[in-house]
Amino acid sequence: MTKKKNFKIFLIVLAGCFTLTTTAFAIQLPDSPYPYSVTKTGRCKRDKTSICTIEIWLAHKQKKNNKAIRKELKGKSIKTLRKTIQYWKPKGGHPPTNIAIGGGISAEDARYAIDLALKLNDNIDGLIHQKLNPPNYVAIATSAWDAKSETKISKESLEKLRNPNLKSEEFHKLYRELTGEANVAPAFY
Repeated sequence: MTKKKNFKIFLIVLAGCFTLTTTAFAIQLPDSPYPYSVTKTGRCKRDKTSICTIEIWLAHKQKKNNKAIRKELKGKSIKTLRKTIQYWKPKGGHPPTNIAIGGGISAEDARYAIDLALKLNDNIDGLIHQKLNPPNYVAIATSAWDAKSETKISKESLEKLRNPNLKSEEFHKLYRELTGEANVAPAFY
């Protein structure tokens, strides 16, 4: 191949990557009360829930409740895929006791996710750093991140997050304070 053809291919790939990244990432909508939001053409039904994607890993003992869990999520208008809920192997032990809550989740939906995690996974003692997850994403008992991506929290701190008087902005500010992200300057790259 000539240098000219290589350069054309490079430009086409670069343009394709740019198009994919600009449409894939969430943008700030002017009418959104949340720090981040999905586009109006996105798959999330923002009028019903701010949780577009939820992933849950549960102990094997919860597998018998699969239909009821899926029904509850659908009742909240949370899209459930076949792999949305996964179960550990019978002798796999207990899943992690953490939660990841994206910056575009309303305080009400975040409290619902916390309550769901406590109901299905017994405990929450860790928060996954918010900057690592998409805005409208929740993960319960995730092992997708390493130890540096999670901050351990106390039961008292968790109760502060569950405070029904917190507005969405206050909830996320507290979440970032608890994870230590509030004092970290954003990266420029």
